[in-house]
Amino acid sequence: RPSNLFADVAYGADLLIHEATFEDGMEEDAVMKRHSTVGEAIGVAGRMNAGALVLTHFSQRYPKIPPLNEKPRAEDDEVGGKEERKKRIPIAFAFDFMRLAPHTIELAAKLTPALRLLYPGEEE
Repeated sequence: RPSNLFADVAYGADLLIHEATFEDGMEEDAVMKRHSTVGEAIGVAGRMNAGALVLTHFSQRYPKIPPLNEKPRAEDDEVGGKEERKKRIPIAFAFDFMRLAPHTIELAAKLTPALRLLYPGEEE
């Protein structure tokens, strides 16, 4: 489950790797099964001012790339007593046997639309 303490301790990290077993709207299931939603993981990355986010541990019951419901932000905001410029961070979806290097995370994030074509949801 998401942790404010963890976000505080890891504040300013270059990368957050966070599980996101459930898509947004499935918060009750996430709480009951002690997992996180995509939005909760994005929230932790925002609170800790992470440089990038890699999401892992998707449920095999929902074989699709979960939607990203977070809007990019560019306004000034008070975070932890420090004025920070909120920025859109790269968000990549990890898969078995995937390899990432710091310089490839942004590219991996840009591949999300192509991955959605490989793993379409029921509504598509």
